[in-house]
Amino acid sequence: MPLPPSRSMVLSPISFRLPIPMDPYVAGGTTRHSGRPDWVLLHKSARISGHRNSTISGCHTMEGHPIEVSFWLVDPPGVSYFSVHCPGLNKDFHDEPYIICAEAALVLFSVAFVPVPGRRSIQHFVYRAGPGAPALELIPDPDKIRRGDRFGLLPCGDSEHYALVFLNRKFAYNKPCRFDLHIFSSATQAWSSKVPSSCLSEDDQALLLNHGTCKSVMVGDGSLGWVDLFSGILLLCDVFGECPVVRYITLPASRTRQTDERGLPYFASEYCCNVSCRDDGAIKFVEIEFDDPDRRNRGNQGWRAIIWDRTVTSDGWSQRFRVDAANISVDPSYSDLLPELWNGKTGEPELKRLIFYTPTLSKHDDDLLYMMSKVNKEDDKAWVITVDMKREAVEAIAPYSTKGRQLTSWHCPCTFPKYIDPTTSGEVMLSLLSLRYLLVNYMCSLHYGQY
Repeated sequence: MPLPPSRSMVLSPISFRLPIPMDPYVAGGTTRHSGRPDWVLLHKSARISGHRNSTISGCHTMEGHPIEVSFWLVDPPGVSYFSVHCPGLNKDFHDEPYIICAEAALVLFSVAFVPVPGRRSIQHFVYRAGPGAPALELIPDPDKIRRGDRFGLLPCGDSEHYALVFLNRKFAYNKPCRFDLHIFSSATQAWSSKVPSSCLSEDDQALLLNHGTCKSVMVGDGSLGWVDLFSGILLLCDVFGECPVVRYITLPASRTRQTDERGLPYFASEYCCNVSCRDDGAIKFVEIEFDDPDRRNRGNQGWRAIIWDRTVTSDGWSQRFRVDAANISVDPSYSDLLPELWNGKTGEPELKRLIFYTPTLSKHDDDLLYMMSKVNKEDDKAWVITVDMKREAVEAIAPYSTKGRQLTSWHCPCTFPKYIDPTTSGEVMLSLLSLRYLLVNYMCSLHYGQY
């Protein structure tokens, strides 16, 4: 039987207003639901809010304005959130702050302000959960780096320092692709540049022309991969070495980009997959194979979840799991939480009755798969479902509000909570920032004649 529901506090999913904490309860599951989780499914978009907790840390923007961040954490399959607050500037956000990547104790996010003269419109910040008290740092943004999504994070061993990596591609007609590597060191607080060598075949070069990065992953201790879920992984090996090397790893054949009758690439309609990496450097890939991919958004059809893995040096992918939805057992008690699972004809709950979106693999357990689902695609409410692939059983279900949110890239699996030291958490920082917040509000009120 499932465990009792968890009652943990997270923010309302509606941004640009002061959120009211609410209870998302997690039905079932064998994972613990007390204290701080070891890893989380972090929603990529921030909430603009002055709410704070002990994860808080702050610094200043490029123009010297205070900025602070807090994280609101629950065990998966519950969805965690983060909030950003800039006293006096909260109406100046052009869009919600957004997670770019997260590795170990580190989280990189960008903040987009409304463009005004004298202010950098997009600024990048790194939150470090440990060692020591949480810290937030503004990343200097040299002009030679073009805006893009090819950022990655690499921790420097067990120290508090890290490297922020940006890989720039240069294309020239009828010439191989060239790369420039830019590295920011938290130890030196400076950027440096390298020119990596290339181990790309002609086929790799062709794939790279249409490579669109959707996420970055740390592969082992010193390598980074930029993932295109339609084709492969652009891999940068030995970042800290004298001569880093660029390689390309194609995804399993079922994910190869297709071409139409005119020879133009197109995106296969059965797109529903994801990539992650284990701490030992093994790369994991999950895909959902639907009976009728053209009507995937309607639900009520069969599907299979397939998990592959490989290393950087292996010849190809090995299939670890292949589980049919029809064989995944669902405890009848889940139908109390989600009645639409129930099939009146068979007298049993069935997963195939739901619509499924982007899958996610656990950061700690290779057997667990997390899937976002809906009853109807128009619903504002969704459900994150944990499937134990080894046991072929649903382990837990958690509700999630999708109002105003896209489900193609909704989350970022993060392990930073386990690095937060409760003895050096942000309680003191929280008190200082609260005092500063009151002073800033008071000064603003004097300026606008409210006192």
